[in-house]
Order: sequence, then structure tokens, then C-alpha cells
Amino acid sequence: MKLRKITILMLLTALTLSGCSKFNLNNTSGLTPEVKETNTKVEPKKYYAPYTGVEVAKEVLDKIPYMAIIENSQAARPQSGLYAADMVFETLAEGGIPRFIALYQSEDSQKIGPIRSARPYFIDITREYNLPFAHCGGSEEALQAINRDKLMGMNEFYNGSFFWRDKERIAPHNLYTSSEKLRALVKSKNYIKTPENKLSFDKSYWDNASLSAANDIVFKVNSSYSTSYKYENGSYVKYMDNKPALNKEDSLSLKVTNLVVQYTSIVQREDGRLNITLIGEGKGVVISCGKLVNIRWKRADLNSPTELFDEKGNKVPLAPGKTWWHIYSTSTKMEAK
Repeated sequence: MKLRKITILMLLTALTLSGCSKFNLNNTSGLTPEVKETNTKVEPKKYYAPYTGVEVAKEVLDKIPYMAIIENSQAARPQSGLYAADMVFETLAEGGIPRFIALYQSEDSQKIGPIRSARPYFIDITREYNLPFAHCGGSEEALQAINRDKLMGMNEFYNGSFFWRDKERIAPHNLYTSSEKLRALVKSKNYIKTPENKLSFDKSYWDNASLSAANDIVFKVNSSYSTSYKYENGSYVKYMDNKPALNKEDSLSLKVTNLVVQYTSIVQREDGRLNITLIGEGKGVVISCGKLVNIRWKRADLNSPTELFDEKGNKVPLAPGKTWWHIYSTSTKMEAK
């Protein structure tokens, strides 16, 4: 009898194990899910510099953006650090010679300058990008605007330790700073801003063979100044007054991917200062990849971006890369071929 009970118990155990085995092989309940191999690959996330549209390492996005007003008189050339700027805005100052305000974020420079004084229209450019800016003094109107509107001016007059004078040049053409010093100054003033650039970038737009050719560009700004560009190996090489525009420390040519031309009203006042209209709309040109597109620019107010549209009303993107943005009088003559 005992033997029979043992035999029955063994049979029941075997059936139970067999049932479990069968359940595991055909399970659809999710109680003991099968582990299946997958060939799905997770694509690494890509990061793009906000002011150039160029793919970069994630660490680049954490860099503090800032701007700096840079002189462009004969005594200031060649300048230092313009090669590292993501964007450079060029417009007139008193005397007919342009001055620059450069925007830095993705690259660094050990020397930037010569730093010069602020004007209201340069401040209006900084409002558009909502960034701190380095300068040395300014016109009364500009300084009043900075104080009144609590703008992020970084004036050398009150922050001298973040700038230095170069003994190779005479004042006022010898004031310099660096990416390291300006970022430290931005931190000390709590002016750190998240980059907010609303320009769009699309290389394929410029692959259109029907666009007009633009390999050699000449701007005759006035009797005191001209600038030109030659398209070489995918970049526009800059010249000023028929001489190569170079970086002072290593004599490397200044090169950019995009040229934007914004024609507007520039009027000299009785006191010699300039009024430059940056709000509203007007004609212009965008040049990139050896091609040219006629545009209309529009800017609703001081805190709005300047938008670029083609003749059909479509937004015009830039090619990924650095940009030199010219704000010139409607009387400026341009030759392109």
C-alpha cells in the first residue's frame, strides 16, 4: 500500500513539473515573461551650438554667452579674437568707420579687442539677444539707457580687473579682455543667460542651383571704408579697405559661412552722433555657400528677433556656421559675382 502511494505521488509530481515547463514555454500572461534579444540601436543625442547651428559636444552648450564691442579704426587693426565669435555685427560709428559687436559662445579667445565704447544701436542689438556685453564707457545716451533699463553692461570703468591695457598700442586703442575674464565677470554679476537664438539653420536650402551666384562680394560703405569677401573652400574670407582682415596674434584670416546685409536708415545728427533704425522692416541680402538671396528683414520691437524673409514671404535659414551681420545704410553699394 505504501509503495502504491509513493508511486502515485511521484506521478503527480512529474505531471506538475511538466505543466510548469509547458506554461513557461507558452506563457502569454506576463507572469514570467520571456527575455527576447533586440537589435534596436539607441542613437546618441546630438547637440547644436545655438548661434551657429553647428553640431558640438554637449559641454559646449554649457558655455556662458556674452558680447563685446570692438573697435575698427585703422589704429585698431588687426583686431584680436574676432575669429572666435559665433556672430559679428558691423555697423557705422562716428567718422564713417564701422564698429563691431561680437557674440561669443561656442569658442574661446585668450585676447579680445580693442574694446571700445557703447552706442544706443549696439545696445539695441544686445537687447535682441538678451546678453551681457563688454564695453568701455559710451555715449551719454547709451549710458543712460544702460542705467535706466538695468541692462547687462560690463563697463571697464567699474570692472577694471577684468580688462588690461596692451603696451604695444596707445590709448584708446589698447584695451583688451578675454573669454575667461568676461565669463568670470558675467558670473560675478549674475548675468548668466540661457542662449535664445531664433535664427534657423538649414544647409539644404543653399543647395538650390537656381539661386544667384555670390563668390566675390564688395561693399562700398562710404569714402572712408569698404569691405569685401572672397568665397574660398566653403567660407567667405574678409577684407577691409582691400587688405586681409586678420587675427593679430597669429595672422589667420577672418572667415565666416554666412553674410547678412540689413539695409536701414542711418542719419547723422547735429551733434555728430548717429541714429540707426533697427525696428520695423526693410530690404537686405543673405549670402551663403556661394549663393545669394534677396530678403526683407522685420523686427517688431526691441525685445523681438530680427527675422529674414525671401521675396515670397518664406523664412530664409542660414547655413550652419559663423555669421557676419552688416547693418548698412540704404545708400551702400554692393557688388556680387
